Amino acid sequence: MESSETGKLTQKALLTRQRILETAFHLFATKGYEQTTMRDIATAAKCSLGLAYRYFASKEDLALELYHWLAAQLEELVSLLPASSIADRFHYLMRELLEVMAPHRLALVALSGAALNPHSRAGVFGAEGAEIRRRAQTSYRILVSGAKDAPRTSQVGDLATMLYGLQLALVLIWLQDLTPETHQTRELLQFIHELLGRLRPLLRLPWVAQLMARFVQIVGPLLGQGAQPASTRGRGVIQE
Repeated sequence: MESSETGKLTQKALLTRQRILETAFHLFATKGYEQTTMRDIATAAKCSLGLAYRYFASKEDLALELYHWLAAQLEELVSLLPASSIADRFHYLMRELLEVMAPHRLALVALSGAALNPHSRAGVFGAEGAEIRRRAQTSYRILVSGAKDAPRTSQVGDLATMLYGLQLALVLIWLQDLTPETHQTRELLQFIHELLGRLRPLLRLPWVAQLMARFVQIVGPLLGQGAQPASTRGRGVIQE
């Protein structure tokens, strides 16, 4: 996992940083996020506490590093999507994203309490997670605008926000899914795929487009959608 700050590090430093990250995620998964301390991470990573703090100021920074890595994976997967329908592109993306997340599933389960706490620095919906939400919104705009059944420009953001919300809901369900090979999550993903395909033509109706715009106006800021002037929202009808 690399961030914009790792470019100046030597190869040895990069390896040390990666070892600290992997050790932290392992301890989060096996010991629990709240129970794990930076001293625990440094000891298990066989480095001094001071060295661990040199790379990560807190264990919240370690959690945020995982979120940033997942945002980067989302961006890469979106860039590889086939030029098909919105429903197909979302289905393909979620299937691949869950595969990418699978090795870190137990760590993400351990982080889920902090991730859903808006007052935690490790919270997905807090101030520290704003950049991650913005990156996800951008990825979903690309998913929508690059589809064969892409809506008109004024509606791309609304649909992108709804799909991002679906992703968060699916991931939360996936983290709690104890069925063999997360069968229930896969069934739900297939259902959403079919539902999106059936609902897409309805977005031509003005009242449906307006309802979607109103819904997104309420939940959009939480999911990282930038504020838009009220006069420009809910007016456009999605084109076919």
